[in-house]
Amino acid sequence: MDVKSLILFGQKSLNNITDTPRLESELLLSYVLKMGREKVLACFKENVLPADEENFKLLVKKRQSGCPFSYITCHKAFMGLDFFVPEGVLIPRPETEMLVEEAVKMSHGEEKYLLDIGTGTGCIILSFLYYNHKSSGLGIDVSDVAIETAKKNALQFNLSDRVDFVWRDYNELAFDGEFDIVVSNPPYVKKESCKNLYFEPTKALDGGSDGFDFYPGLIRKAYKFLRKEGILIIEIDDGMEQAIRNEMEKTGYKDIEILKDLAGLYRIAEGVK
Repeated sequence: MDVKSLILFGQKSLNNITDTPRLESELLLSYVLKMGREKVLACFKENVLPADEENFKLLVKKRQSGCPFSYITCHKAFMGLDFFVPEGVLIPRPETEMLVEEAVKMSHGEEKYLLDIGTGTGCIILSFLYYNHKSSGLGIDVSDVAIETAKKNALQFNLSDRVDFVWRDYNELAFDGEFDIVVSNPPYVKKESCKNLYFEPTKALDGGSDGFDFYPGLIRKAYKFLRKEGILIIEIDDGMEQAIRNEMEKTGYKDIEILKDLAGLYRIAEGVK
């Protein structure tokens, strides 16, 4: 088959899987051929090697099964960076970029020591460090796959000298006023909804019956981890904003703000120790 025929095959096969079947078909073929999308589109009439054609069709079939595109290519763009994303770690979401942007803004370009709880791919802390050249940090996670993934991403962005990643349950940490900023995108999907999520790790998504299970402990522990005037910045689900505010007020945070994203949904909660 030539390039054009394969792209059309992929587009037709993915029509019921994604809102962008043509784009995904082009990107999958680019991934198989190991060349940029623009270059692939300039080769419409050229034939593809049989082995590459077979590989492309296998990947299309995998995508048809519902496997996320990022797991097939092992890549996901986030904050203008290209993150390595293997199966077994949560795929970075565009809405989480707001958390990073807020952390960068609140750091005022100054030297900060940051803790990322549930670091996953490392996308939050690494993006923060990429855009704040003076800072350093620590990322923790209870997933071995996540820690190894975050370390690989740190290496590719030349940030390994400013960040450490360790396997830890945040409940076992005993820091006392060591961090300027604590960030987290905790599990907040309701348990019932997790039944429909077949590919991403449930542990990174399941927030219990109401999605709120992780927050009380996180908010209290982060308060201990923060220095005086340190800032907690967390991602939340729309609808839990009042419960989050109540928990933060009860713990002792001041200057609490609950921020909406571009879709008008409550997305970020922050408070100062």
